[in-house]
Amino acid sequence: MPDSRPAWSLFLDVVRAPRAAMAGVAARADAREGRSVMLVLGALHGAFSLLLFLEGHAPRFGIPGLGRERHYLFQAILAVPLYLVLWHIGGAVAHAIARRASPPGGEGSRQAASLAVFGVSYAVPMTLLFIVPDIAVDFALGFSAIGKAMRYYAPLAAAGCLALGTIGLSRAHHLPKRTAFLAALAGFVTQAVLGSLFLR
Repeated sequence: MPDSRPAWSLFLDVVRAPRAAMAGVAARADAREGRSVMLVLGALHGAFSLLLFLEGHAPRFGIPGLGRERHYLFQAILAVPLYLVLWHIGGAVAHAIARRASPPGGEGSRQAASLAVFGVSYAVPMTLLFIVPDIAVDFALGFSAIGKAMRYYAPLAAAGCLALGTIGLSRAHHLPKRTAFLAALAGFVTQAVLGSLFLR
């Protein structure tokens, strides 16, 4: 198995050549790659959440049962472990569907490949097309502008996740693009529903 690539290298690979990057992630089938980029996403979102809390901001709806005022503080504390849980759940759902649809045997049946692909296809677009723009808008225009601005970049982040996930799962499991897309969609929808209970 080729050596695992560090998170910074995976981000650069995806930005420079998305198809080749995801093919490489699928071929290496190293779940540590998915985990490393998810840690970056979680850490950045956690740091931004702490900044929002220190600035005195609160979302419209907080974590169920914990209220609004300290939501961003709890989110800052929980972001990293929560993203890791969402990665595992979403990756497991995508893997289950992809494995069922893939040819029997071969490297495509390995869950590590699914987790690697799901992590990279989740973390890179969410970091570069969602969290970074959120931070930029907050600094440039203020917290109140984030809700309106994200209407433009949030769909791009979602599309990026699905596109990369489709490419990676199709390579990892030798699937037609349509089947890989459905597996990626199921994984991302599952984690999004669960994540929406906690992440703002």
